[in-house]
Amino acid sequence: MRNLKTAGKRVLRPSPALVVAFVALFATMGGIGYATAKLKPNSVKAKNIKSGAVTTAKIADGAVTTPKLAPDAVAPNATNAANAANASRLGGAAPGGCQTGWLKASMVVDTANLTDATPDAVVPAFDCASRATDAVTVHRNGVGRYTLSLAGIDSGVAISSSANVGGPGANVVTAASKVVDGQLNLNVWNNPDAGALVDGKTVSLIVF
Repeated sequence: MRNLKTAGKRVLRPSPALVVAFVALFATMGGIGYATAKLKPNSVKAKNIKSGAVTTAKIADGAVTTPKLAPDAVAPNATNAANAANASRLGGAAPGGCQTGWLKASMVVDTANLTDATPDAVVPAFDCASRATDAVTVHRNGVGRYTLSLAGIDSGVAISSSANVGGPGANVVTAASKVVDGQLNLNVWNNPDAGALVDGKTVSLIVF
């Protein structure tokens, strides 16, 4: 400090450094803070953020919700081409595809309207390889003999049964056998009549 004399008295004047020290002390003791910079709302733009600065650890849990995601945003593991392709498959088979061991087709074949004049018809059926309305068709080869065609089916293993009988005491028997992939031969006959083939029967089939 410098000593000054005023009207015969010595006056002590604090130095600038001492003033600053006291101000700092009082601010600390009183809990007074002063912000050296204040950001305005929405003043930080994407261009102000350094690439890679926002990491997973810096994002609060629950901060990024579904409404915040872009419509074309994808999960990291779906960016892999193989994973993205498999995401739409079940057991490796594409939608509508068939797999070994699955039920591949089921149908009820009504042969009542099949004649020599009209030997062909579309069969309402489930065909796991095709959604076409005419995916399954039947052709009459002769009395009690039919060929079923199933679009896209690579198996001909089938179980058949008759939904009606062939008359009093008659036991209607059916048998389905593979011709080629997607094609079955179906025979229908009355058992007591020495295996006589018959028309006009309704047959149920399931194909594996």
